[in-house]
Amino acid sequence: MRSLRCSAAPSIWAAWSPNLSARPLTVARVTRVIAPNPGPYTGPGTNTWIVDAGPVVAVVDPGPDDDRHLDALNRRLAGRTVGVVLVSHSHPDHLPLAERFAAPHRASVRRYPELGDGDIVRVGNTNITAVYTPGHSNDHLSFHIADARMLFTGDLILGQGSSMVTYPEGDVAAYLRSLDRVADLKPLILFPGHWDPVKDAMEKIDEYRRHRLEREAQILAEVRRGGGTADGLTRRVYGVLDEKLMVAAEMTLRAHLRKLVDDGSVHEEDEVYTAVGTVGR
Repeated sequence: MRSLRCSAAPSIWAAWSPNLSARPLTVARVTRVIAPNPGPYTGPGTNTWIVDAGPVVAVVDPGPDDDRHLDALNRRLAGRTVGVVLVSHSHPDHLPLAERFAAPHRASVRRYPELGDGDIVRVGNTNITAVYTPGHSNDHLSFHIADARMLFTGDLILGQGSSMVTYPEGDVAAYLRSLDRVADLKPLILFPGHWDPVKDAMEKIDEYRRHRLEREAQILAEVRRGGGTADGLTRRVYGVLDEKLMVAAEMTLRAHLRKLVDDGSVHEEDEVYTAVGTVGR
């Protein structure tokens, strides 16, 4: 699977290799178990994070409903007490295993909207704060451990490549605000939903913001060169792609177009997009 790219622009997601990040990983108080769901949208697979909180653990993003992953999680826990199961968002690679995993452990499952922005979950000796970070999805939470300056980012920020913000669920304006929000937390290390932890957290957050703004500027420049439909603009911006990638590219472009229309930079009529000030020319 190759990266989805346009000329001189970052990819929507990184190139995928089934062997990438396949090993177990432990960073200080955090252990990872990778779900067996590799692919172009999930990379090596969904990361389930186990956070050591003294006498108990917290589990972040239990992942897809897969017997193999359930068995791997329980083997890794080796009888430890699960205090809480936290879910970043409801996409099928993050949520479905939650209740089935939590039930025998008698652990609560906490996610948006029951778990809201700023809510603190006390688990063992650790406070975990929910941070509402919509954009990738409208129900997205990140989880902050302030004393360790750790942030579990779900699909807000990935270990490589860039997160997908796609129409109609994705909201680019909200996504940019969410990046600003987590930047204010000044984390040292990010634990993403896919690929490896990010140890240069602030640099990565800035990289993600630049990528979105560069993509927006690129799309606006293309609209100003001559309006068109979302399909036509996608082919002009991204060039020749596999049709499956083209669908994802168009949904990303549509999310950016929606922001540009809301900002007053682009006019849309009957699915044709033109730059404001050029209508009727």
